[in-house]
Amino acid sequence: MEEAERRPLRPEELSRIREILRQREREIRREDPGSKLLSEIQAAFERLASGDYGRCVDCGRWIRLKRLETIPWARRCRACQERWEMLEAVE
Repeated sequence: MEEAERRPLRPEELSRIREILRQREREIRREDPGSKLLSEIQAAFERLASGDYGRCVDCGRWIRLKRLETIPWARRCRACQERWEMLEAVE
């Protein structure tokens, strides 16, 4: 079942994610115009445009839709993000 949830996003899901990103970008610009999240959101828009959106940059597997709806700028699946954060903490 876990693998069934990891799949490319459908066009309607991509449209919804694009709108979520736009909304979050507007909110962040209003609240904290110097936020690092703005560059992460811009990178997510670039991945959407290039067709690379939704794949983990570390393992290459599809990121679950639920994660992308929650953190639409996510570049890593949850497992890889947790590993990356642990490695960052060690350095």
